[in-house]
Amino acid sequence: MSLQLTRLRIEQLRQFRQPFELSPLVPGLNIFAGPNEAGKSTLVRAIRAAFFERYRSKAVEDLRPWGDAGAMPQVEIEFLLQNQAGHLVKSFLSSKARCSLSWGGAQLDGAEAEDRLAQLFGYGFASKGASRPEHWGIPGLLWVEQGTGQELADAAAHARDHIHSALQVQMSQTTAGAVAATGADELLAKFQTQRDELLTATGKPRASYLEAIQQSEQLQQQLTELDERINRYQQQVDQLAALRHEHQQDERERPWEALRQRLAEAQQAEQRLQLTAQQLAEAQATAQRQDQQHQLLLNQIQSFEQLQQSLAQRQQAAQQAALALQQADEACSVAQQQADQASQQAQRARDALNRARQHATRQALDKQLQESQEAAKRYEQTLHDADEKQAQLDQLKAQAAACALSRTEVDALRKLERQLQDLNLQRQAVSTRLQFALQGTQAIELQGVHGTEALTGQGERLLAEAVTLKLPGVGQLTVTPGGQDLGALARDCAQLQSELQARLQALGLADVAQAEARLQQHQDWLSQISVTQQMLAHLAPKGLEPLKQAWVNAQGQMQSAQTALAQLPAPPDEGESGHELLSWTAAEAAQQAADQLDARTRQVLAQAQQAKARAEAQVQATQREWERAQSDLANPERVTLHQQAQRQLLQLEQERRVQTLLVQELTRQREEARPDIVRQDIERLSRSIAQQEQAHQQRHTRIQVLENELQLAGAQGLEEQRQLCFGELDRAQRRVTELRRRAQALALLCAKFEGKRQAALARLQAPLQKHLQHYLQLLFPQADVQVGEQLTPDTLVRRTATGAAEVSQFDALSFGAREQLALISRFAYADLLREAGRPTLLILDDALVHSDAMRLSAMKRVIFDAAQRHQVLLFTCHPEAWRDMGVPIQSIQR
Repeated sequence: MSLQLTRLRIEQLRQFRQPFELSPLVPGLNIFAGPNEAGKSTLVRAIRAAFFERYRSKAVEDLRPWGDAGAMPQVEIEFLLQNQAGHLVKSFLSSKARCSLSWGGAQLDGAEAEDRLAQLFGYGFASKGASRPEHWGIPGLLWVEQGTGQELADAAAHARDHIHSALQVQMSQTTAGAVAATGADELLAKFQTQRDELLTATGKPRASYLEAIQQSEQLQQQLTELDERINRYQQQVDQLAALRHEHQQDERERPWEALRQRLAEAQQAEQRLQLTAQQLAEAQATAQRQDQQHQLLLNQIQSFEQLQQSLAQRQQAAQQAALALQQADEACSVAQQQADQASQQAQRARDALNRARQHATRQALDKQLQESQEAAKRYEQTLHDADEKQAQLDQLKAQAAACALSRTEVDALRKLERQLQDLNLQRQAVSTRLQFALQGTQAIELQGVHGTEALTGQGERLLAEAVTLKLPGVGQLTVTPGGQDLGALARDCAQLQSELQARLQALGLADVAQAEARLQQHQDWLSQISVTQQMLAHLAPKGLEPLKQAWVNAQGQMQSAQTALAQLPAPPDEGESGHELLSWTAAEAAQQAADQLDARTRQVLAQAQQAKARAEAQVQATQREWERAQSDLANPERVTLHQQAQRQLLQLEQERRVQTLLVQELTRQREEARPDIVRQDIERLSRSIAQQEQAHQQRHTRIQVLENELQLAGAQGLEEQRQLCFGELDRAQRRVTELRRRAQALALLCAKFEGKRQAALARLQAPLQKHLQHYLQLLFPQADVQVGEQLTPDTLVRRTATGAAEVSQFDALSFGAREQLALISRFAYADLLREAGRPTLLILDDALVHSDAMRLSAMKRVIFDAAQRHQVLLFTCHPEAWRDMGVPIQSIQR
């Protein structure tokens, strides 16, 4: 069905307070451009409100201009549908709001007009409140708002019934096709609901089916537990009989009694071993004491023998110490002689050094005295010359100060004089010149503001102000000079003359020429002062006071040198002294060598004296030790103790041999008895007795427990419980079988039905797939798009350069790619709806802003191709991007 908007007019709607109109709107592509906030989205909103919103709706406040509560937004649209002109007028938010539709020779108003419009265009209205996307139908799918170009799934779902109806027109009316397109989904959904009541999405039991299985498993577990309890009851009966037989046998035989007898024998053997061990310990202790006593006697005997050896050693040490003392005494005498000689030589070197120092000091003082005398004379002469130059400089400064005048002051006087001259010249140029020539003694009286003057003879006067000429016997003439600036020039001249005279008087000058002469004289004095200062600086660079101080210092150094020379002893006569006079350096070297030799000899003497003292101490010590050793050996008590120790040692050695034999015998007896094995026997027999008695007692306790348990189990009626549980289990298993068969049947039915549905859906999707593929080749050559069950693009298959298939889910594509593919899908829906006779209109508000240049170029071809079959209203804020579409771009200007 052909649909074309031909004119759009809005008034009092958002920023369009005044009427605004878009016309004419032509078939095919219409491009409207304007900057941001120009109202492009408002125009799209106006079209949507004209169709989607009830004229009495209060939920369209966003249409009212801001701040204008009395405004009544109005939209007027003219269109062609099925080659018949239509006219729609709709206004909102007012008591005068209305809706008027004329089309096909019919005139409709109000809700009737709105319902008729919805029927024609394929959408609906909300029962209450603002219109929502689920009511927009076909226009909601084909009219793209700003920023929603990539959102396709919801819009396609809301228009699904209209798309299905369009597809049914183009597909064959087979039974499978009719079922798939009409009641198949409901029937399949019913079967799936019944299947899902029994099975999960993964095919596992759920709800009543799962409860039946769990109940069957619980009953099976109860039956298993009952069988185990019955088997355990029978085993306990058999076990009780066996335990009673074993208990009676132990009561008769009492095997622990024999073990107790063997335990008593082992304990007696252990007591005997303990006695033997005690005897062995005592024998070993006695042997140890004998060993200690034997060692003490040996030490005592060895001590006496060592004392005898020590006496001979100490006698030899005393002799060696006496010899060492003699040698040390001789070395000490030699060292003393060498030290005395070195000390005398050092003293002679010190005397020679003193003489050399006095000689050098005398020479230095003589030189210092001569230099200080010369310096004093030189400083005295320089000081005299500097005093003369300073007096001359002071006189020059006084003369320069008397005629001091700066060049700035002279320049200022010159400037005033030049200004005065210029003003006088100007005054003369504009003043009235009065020339007179009087005969004889005739006189004319000139009377002005400065007084009266008698003019006689010949002359000339410049009149700068009004004067009166009195002519005797004739009368008087008043002469007024012309020119407007003459008075001002006179005043300026007088002012400059006064200022010049004041400055000259202040400086004590008569005129400027005298000032220039004084300035030149002052410069001359300054030049002489500079020369004198340079000469004075040459004589006294640091000033007169440092020069005077230098002269005083030279006098002091001269007196100090004279005093020092007077204090020095008289120089010795070389013939009388008998010693050669050395230089100071040679004397110092000789003195240092003598001091070093003296120090070494003193050190050797000290070492020799220390060695002699040590030798004397050693002689005394060795003599005392030798005498003490002789005294010790001559002591009768020590001799008697030595003899007694020898006798005791012989007797102790015999006793040690007897005790050793006793220890060996006791050790052999203990080892043969194997005390470790005896202890093991005692432990083993004790454990065996305890285990036998414990086992007998535990068996008795177990018999009592089993008797009680068997009595209790017999009272519970386990066989009757098993029969009841078995019956319930049989019923539960039949229920599980019934539900399993039903679930399997429903799953099989759903699978079969789903297969038929997919086959029918493939035939249903074929027309849409064809239109999608038509546009897709313009954007992605050699690509395929798969349509999902919701009749929206599901996957995009593209071929790489190597021929491999690259599969991308629609939701995984980039924002720009999703927007491009969604627009292509909308164009395909439009083609499909047009073939089915449904009205189509495409509105794109700022679409494809996320496309790169290459993709945008391809999408332009897609849009231009779609515009050959549909009217397309494209709104953009980038007109430069759409200049190659072959249609004029209309500018939106309010």
